[in-house]
Amino acid sequence: MSARAKPDAVQPRALLRLFRRMGPHARPHRKKLILGSLAMVVVALTEILRPWPMKVIFDGILIPQAQPDAVMTVLLGWFGAGDGLLAAAALAILVLAIVSGAMGYVQSTLIAATGQQVVADIRLDLYRHIQSLSHSFHDTASSADIISRLTGDVRMMRDLLIDAAVFFAARTLVMVGTIGVMLLMDWRLTLVALVVLPGLVWITQTYGARIKDAARRQRRKEGKIAMVMTEGISAISVVKGFAREAHEEERFARQNNGSAEAGVVSTRMTAQMDRVVQVVLAVGTCLVLWYGVTRVRSGAVSPGDLLVFTAYLSTLYKPIRKMSAMTARIAKATASGERLLEIFDIKPDITDPAELTEDHAVIGHVALEGVTFAYPGAPAVLMDATLHLHPGQTVALVGGSGMGKSSVAKLLMRFYDPQAGRVTIDGHDLRDIPLASLRDQIAVVLQESVLFATSVRDNIAYGRLDASEDDIIAAAIAAGADAFIRRLPDGYDTILGERGETLSGGQRQRIAIARAILRDAPILILDEPLTGLDEDTARDLVGALKTVAKGRTTLLIAHDALSLTLADQVLQIEGGRFAPLRPVQERRA
Repeated sequence: MSARAKPDAVQPRALLRLFRRMGPHARPHRKKLILGSLAMVVVALTEILRPWPMKVIFDGILIPQAQPDAVMTVLLGWFGAGDGLLAAAALAILVLAIVSGAMGYVQSTLIAATGQQVVADIRLDLYRHIQSLSHSFHDTASSADIISRLTGDVRMMRDLLIDAAVFFAARTLVMVGTIGVMLLMDWRLTLVALVVLPGLVWITQTYGARIKDAARRQRRKEGKIAMVMTEGISAISVVKGFAREAHEEERFARQNNGSAEAGVVSTRMTAQMDRVVQVVLAVGTCLVLWYGVTRVRSGAVSPGDLLVFTAYLSTLYKPIRKMSAMTARIAKATASGERLLEIFDIKPDITDPAELTEDHAVIGHVALEGVTFAYPGAPAVLMDATLHLHPGQTVALVGGSGMGKSSVAKLLMRFYDPQAGRVTIDGHDLRDIPLASLRDQIAVVLQESVLFATSVRDNIAYGRLDASEDDIIAAAIAAGADAFIRRLPDGYDTILGERGETLSGGQRQRIAIARAILRDAPILILDEPLTGLDEDTARDLVGALKTVAKGRTTLLIAHDALSLTLADQVLQIEGGRFAPLRPVQERRA
């Protein structure tokens, strides 16, 4: 460990932080948890009572004591020293087993159901939080790593919040009750039994730290596996086009082997801890047996007492061993929990104004006033830039790659805020407008039409979720999409492939245009809508784009001559500012 940073131990403070942050997700399910806890108490009591029927059989029937203790005196008075006492002891064993089994079943089912619900709640909360984060987070975060946290890491929270909490509570009840009874029976033997506990605590702490470190490395590796896998599958056309299947297999195998190695380290540490704990508990058992036999020979305790005591020793040591094994699961869950908190601790850069203003009818006058903007860690792409888009006007922005064309669109949608100056709609600073209200006023058609793996109808209705069937069809007709949609196997109910891959580029773009038409927003952003399409398809789409842009304030980001025919004015970005490339003219019919 000298060459590397020492791994973090599973410290109570870290666990308390995780319980404080994640624990509220369990509150809505507290009734089930309370019932499960009551069942757990009953199970703990049956565990404590389980050895006593054997004491009754030894001290009352097999080796009768000349001076029985108080418990035996009462039982002998009730059942006698013969078959009645034997029947009572046998019946007690059966009743304890039935009660323990029934209550154990209730506890397990309630806790398992609650655990699944809590995991679902945490996953929903995390997904909601990720959705609320600003575009700056999504521009830099790995989607595969996010998915890894939403699935594997969230699932581990059940081990920490529910399984481990209930497990330790149940075992603690059994241990406390067992130690209490053992102290009443013989405090000297009890101290001998407990002498190994400090060593067990040290062992679990030491190994727990190493297991947590290995688990953290494994989860990181699994995040990279998800990233490589997502890239290889989503870019399968490129992979096959360049015949790079073997290369992608090598990339995946490298990350997969790294995860497997980290998992082996974790498993090895867990197995080592279990073996060491077994040896330490065996030492404790040997000490108790040696001293217990000495106490029986001296007449201080009866053989039945020693039998019960050794049974209690097993009842005490078994939970300790299982708790040591649970430490490994807690270490892994803690590593996953810390990965979740990394996301939960990120705050959105873009937030609603402190005082929400009432919605107002948008006319569509868009302006950038002395705007300076740079992405984090990058030079400025806009410097003291001023731009005005008048209602109903289409303004095209041209310029080289990385000059800031798309940045203007991101500023208008308030994915980012400028470092200086302001962006306004009808004179209102975007920072004073609620985000939902602002984005309701904007429709977008992107270069890459983003479609979902659902029906054509749902993809168009994404522009306005409460749209009627007639509105959806009208939008499709206006976009020139109705004819090909009706030729699909199930028409508007046809389920598209992932990202709409079952459609051609032009068809995908027409559905995106229909979605924008349906939104019926006063402001429209067209981000290179014809790029990547063949000339005939692009010419066919010009009419649909003119339809969607008609009467709307439109920001057009383009570089091809065909797209520029849509514009009333063309501006070129030079040195972070806007310069006219073509004067305002009447929009072409």
